[in-house]
Amino acid sequence: MTATTYYAVTAYGQLAAAQRTLDAHITSSATGLCLACGTCGPCPERRSAVVIFSRTLRLPRRSPGATRPELVGTRSTGPNWFRTASG
Repeated sequence: MTATTYYAVTAYGQLAAAQRTLDAHITSSATGLCLACGTCGPCPERRSAVVIFSRTLRLPRRSPGATRPELVGTRSTGPNWFRTASG
């Protein structure tokens, strides 16, 4: 027997709000502070958004380079795929 899971419109709304929170409340690699609220990261807003994703067994979208790793002196070890692809 197979089970089918249906998500309500409110569940999709909560996931969308949690994604927006994750996109805004990013912990900086350089300072360790949340870029949105300035508290020591991960901040309570980010933790709440992570809980929503963990309860729904879904993964959030990721944005490469969002934590700004270049500020701590990291270097690329290979070709820059984004620069190559864009032109």
